[in-house]
Amino acid sequence: MLNQNRMKKALLEKKPDSITHDDWEELQEKAGSTIRTYLGDEVVHHVIDLVNSKEIWDKLEKMYMSKSPSSKLYLKHRFYLFKMSEGSNLIQHVNQFDQITADLGRVRVKVEDKDKAMMLLCSLTPEYETLVTALLANKETITMQLATDSLLGHHNRHQQHGSRANS
Repeated sequence: MLNQNRMKKALLEKKPDSITHDDWEELQEKAGSTIRTYLGDEVVHHVIDLVNSKEIWDKLEKMYMSKSPSSKLYLKHRFYLFKMSEGSNLIQHVNQFDQITADLGRVRVKVEDKDKAMMLLCSLTPEYETLVTALLANKETITMQLATDSLLGHHNRHQQHGSRANS
């Protein structure tokens, strides 16, 4: 998100010479606010007193991205127990799943693509059972690309059908 909003420079150790002091302070404030926006209530209190976005980022990295065995086990635990809540948004669910798999990759835990796809499909609520069955029928293997494309296509069709019914 910092990259999309052109705030990635805020994570540098020192202010670049090309940026004024006031612009640097504003960038730090915006980046810190952006980072906090994406944190859950259970996490934000750990960084609420930090001002510098680099300090916030480093603290979060230390807390969640260490490559220690316990960190790896925690991420594996999150991965294997990840389930969609009834009534949840499918897009958010897929994004959360992608975040967990990205976190696993950052701590060098390798999960095969086909296993990611199966875990994603198994994490869905029963309302997606027909779609999952259709995806797995007559297939030797499934990829994350196929799984996510199918889920997002299903979501978009459902959204379009819902908007037509409401008009």
